[in-house]
Amino acid sequence: MSSVAIIGNGIAGASVARRLALTRPDAFSPISLYEIGRGPGGRAATRRTRSIPELRINHGAPYADISTRTGREMLASLGDATTAYTGPRCTLDGATGAVAPRRQEPGTALITGRDGEMANIAGDLLRDDENRLLAPVTTHYSSMVRGLSRGRASDDPWVLSDKNGEEIGRADWLIAAGSGIAHPRWSATFGGEPPLVAAASDLGDARLNDALEVVAQQTAAPVLTVLLYCTGDLAAQWQSLAFRDAVVADHAVLSKISIQPCGEARCAVVLHSTDDYAAGNAGVHGSSSSAARVGDASSDTAREAAIIEEMLVALDGIPGLPAASNADYAFGPLLHRWGNAFPQGEPLPQALAVCPDARVAFCGDYVRTDARMGSCESALVSGVEVADAISINNPA
Repeated sequence: MSSVAIIGNGIAGASVARRLALTRPDAFSPISLYEIGRGPGGRAATRRTRSIPELRINHGAPYADISTRTGREMLASLGDATTAYTGPRCTLDGATGAVAPRRQEPGTALITGRDGEMANIAGDLLRDDENRLLAPVTTHYSSMVRGLSRGRASDDPWVLSDKNGEEIGRADWLIAAGSGIAHPRWSATFGGEPPLVAAASDLGDARLNDALEVVAQQTAAPVLTVLLYCTGDLAAQWQSLAFRDAVVADHAVLSKISIQPCGEARCAVVLHSTDDYAAGNAGVHGSSSSAARVGDASSDTAREAAIIEEMLVALDGIPGLPAASNADYAFGPLLHRWGNAFPQGEPLPQALAVCPDARVAFCGDYVRTDARMGSCESALVSGVEVADAISINNPA
């Protein structure tokens, strides 16, 4: 029996945990997930607050598109854990406000999580038909792995440690469900060498080094998001628009607007920046983000307020959209930065996704699958595929 530590409880981490728990409980236990956020989801997270129970904001991905056979099979296995996304989608001209409908690709299903919360996809992947956490699985939220180490002996475990160097877990297999702990951009955000890179330098495993080299060559499109929630007349104005998800064309600041109804006369709005705008405002993460709250990533609060203002001014400049000041919103505006969530470049090949000698595996939207790199579906499918590959290297 082998223990497993999965770093990241987004869709990829939850997918690999589910596959191992359901198909190989004889070989893998316990299966522990470590997540820097307050709950499951990763980029497919849902922001909630106790002060406004009805509020829910899918601030990374408001929906997922599923088109591959493996993705459809996983979708079918989840039953009512997902629901169809039916919001009208469009392209919005950033200068004129003109709206052009976007067609759904044939053979592609658009989905969101149960109750419209994307985080429920990752959460429900970890639960059985009676809504119980799958038996071998444990979860650790607001938990950041800052250090990794492993001896050279074949049976030496992986040791996970926090920012104080205190041990927080051990496991036979280590799965990087996201490239964060393996990518050089870690150093700019949190300081120090990426944990898996530092550990690999002591192991001397050729396949692991090759995998890390591929990951290091990948880039990620940075995105700043502003989260808003409104009620009453302002919510009605937003909900009266002809779209729920708009790609903004030819705009220097905004790339996307997502309108997410939260019931009658209540809705959330998420503004996504362009890559160039986010790149020009590096180093600002949002003071309420997990990177700042748990990982101690620095964030200039004065610059944070200025960015929010600039993005709201940009919104007001698009004809036909509701005009409102900060004070008109019941929640927010809050700034959140996605610095590692939209990978670009060559995906990590399947041949390097599992390193059996080092007992390290990689899954996530940065690993090659039949699905589009960077998509929620690629994260879902990669979890299934890496679980099956690990099983081959770890017979009962």
